[in-house]
Formats: sequence, C-alpha cells, structure tokens
Amino acid sequence: MGVAVISNNINEAQSQHVDVLRRVLIAASGSGGHLIPAVQIAQQIKALSPGTSVEFVGVGKPLEETLVVAKGFSRHTLPLVAVKNRGIIGLISFLFTLPKALILTYKLIKKTNPDIVVGVGGYVSVLPILVARFFGIPTWIHEAELHPGSANKVLSYFADNCSLAFAESKIGGRCRPVVTGHPVRSELATVDRSSIPRGVPERLLVLGGSQGARGLDSALSELATLLAEKKLEVVHQAREDQVSKVQAAYLAAGVKAHVVSFIDNMAGAFAWCDIIVSRSGAGSVAEIASVNRPTIFVPYPFQQGTHQTDNAKTLVYAQKALLVEESRDESKRSEFVQKLREAIIELCASANFVRMKKEWYEPRGLQAANRIAEGVLAAANITRPAV
Repeated sequence: MGVAVISNNINEAQSQHVDVLRRVLIAASGSGGHLIPAVQIAQQIKALSPGTSVEFVGVGKPLEETLVVAKGFSRHTLPLVAVKNRGIIGLISFLFTLPKALILTYKLIKKTNPDIVVGVGGYVSVLPILVARFFGIPTWIHEAELHPGSANKVLSYFADNCSLAFAESKIGGRCRPVVTGHPVRSELATVDRSSIPRGVPERLLVLGGSQGARGLDSALSELATLLAEKKLEVVHQAREDQVSKVQAAYLAAGVKAHVVSFIDNMAGAFAWCDIIVSRSGAGSVAEIASVNRPTIFVPYPFQQGTHQTDNAKTLVYAQKALLVEESRDESKRSEFVQKLREAIIELCASANFVRMKKEWYEPRGLQAANRIAEGVLAAANITRPAV
C-alpha cells in the first residue's frame, strides 16, 4: 500500500511540480557514498523545478566542499558526531555535543523553513529529520544498503517517506517505502554497457572507495606479476599515502599503470575499463551495476554488520560479479591474496568474462535520482503552516 501511495504521488507531481517553488533541505555527510547520491538528487530537483531552493546540512568535512559546495549548493554545518563503532568515548562525545547540536538544528530549521527535509543516510540525518517531524515538516529518507543501517532504522518511525536502493530491502516504522534504486552520477548514462570490444579483459580498474583501501593496495601490489602475465593495464585508485608504493610495485613488475588517490572522471574510468576490483559500498555496487563491468568485490573487512558483503551478493547472485572476503586477521592475509589471485584468473578467462558481461541486471541507479526527486517534490506539495 505504501509503495502505491508514493508512486501515485510521484505520477501526480509530474504535471504539477515544475512551476512550484519549494525549499528543500538535504542532510548528508561522511563519505562519497552519502554525498554523491545526495548531490545527484539535488541536481535532479533543480532540473525538474529550477526555482526550488536546495540547501545542504553537513558536519563540515572536507569532502563536503569538494562534492557539495563546489557544485554550487549552500551548506550549513552542525556539530554532529557519530556513535556507532566508537565505543565509550564516542558515546560520551555524542552526549556532550547533543544539547548544542539539537538547539542548532532547531534554529536551522526555523531559519531555513524548508518544505521538506531529506536524509541521505548516516548520523547527520537523525536530528534534522527528528526536528522536522516535530515541526510537522514532510520528511524523506533514503536507504542505500540492502539491510537498513541504524540511523534509518530509527528514522523510519519518524520519516514520512523512504526510498530504497534494493527491492529486497525491508524497512519498518511509519514511513512509506518506494523502490527507486540508488542514485549514481548522471554522466554514467553515457558509458557503453553492451559492447564487448575485446574477447578477454585488457584493462583493470581498482577502486577502494572515496578514501582508498589499504588492503587492496597491498594485495594488488603483491599480485603485480600476475597482472603483467595477464597483460592487464591498470588504473588504481589508492590511499593517498600508498600511491607511490603501489606505483613502484607495478613499475617493477612491468605493468602499465596509473595510480591516483582520487579519480575526477569516473565515467571515463568506467568506460575505459573491462573489469573491476572494488570495495562494495552501496554507491560502488550501484555504479558498477549501471556500467555493466564484470567485477571482483572485496568488502571492507571492518564493515558495519555485513552491509558491504550483502550489497556485493546482489550482483554475485545475478552472476555479474565474484566475491572475495578479506579477513580482519592479519595472519590470514596470504590466504586472502591467494583467493584474490584465483578470482582474477577466473575473471580473465574469456568464457567467464563474456558470460558475466552478457548477464542481465537492471541499471536501476541511472533513473534513481529522478525518481527520488519527483517523490520529494510531490511530498513537499503537502500544505503546512510555516515554522
């Protein structure tokens, strides 16, 4: 019933929201996994309703400057801190800053007077959604993971609407869910998904997430000789402090490689590569599904719960990817490297590469930002008193 209600609202909004001016406040921070989809949603809202004001609230992390402010959006900052996986120190820090953060969030909502507040995952969404609910302002949360995270599990009891990246996701509470997919960069729509220019892979893209991945940096460095044997050219996004070390390992093995700490043109990188080795955050899985590149997923070993593993399995079960687990136990490192070696060999076999490339998987992420933007604008049309 909930999905149907939101779907009807979205359809009705298509003929109404273009000329309606609204104020939208989006809460997002942390990693690119939260900020990139948030910006895609914001840009699509502006595309659908150019006069609508879209502002962000974050915690002041540098990545917000790169991904939000640089795109021309105003940003407010709040002294919010995470609690999960930070132990007693994190809990004390949270309790110490909570009163001030709550007062500042209250003042921000009063000042901006948004028609809707959107939370794109993570702890930064919690107070803005709760305060908006107190004021009777419509709210929308987005769940990127297959299994909802702690923040959205709580917010599902306060938010009005929730968009889901995965059809298999289950979320409780009072919110009305709609399956939209997870927003990816709009430029990924230009990447050729279908053609197979080479019978065997020749170009490997290594992605460790927005901050890079030390485990992948080390493992691929150890496997440089194998990459040379397979005649693979490599683009590797590494941790900033590992770039020179990884580049040196490739050079010593005779691998043609370009190692960087950040890739500005992800659409170009995806279009260039044949296969991928990647962490499996929700954003990475959505983007890889959108560009259709056979992939080896290596979930972050210190992930919260099994989020990254579960995300990866959606493409593994669709026969679009392989899964290699990296142990937290350093003594099992050689075992991990060996399994990654075997996966690379398997993926480089022509029959496997071509089969995985041809398997079908709906690129839901390419339309996700548009679907969410339409829903947000529809929900913002609800009449309410000013705060």
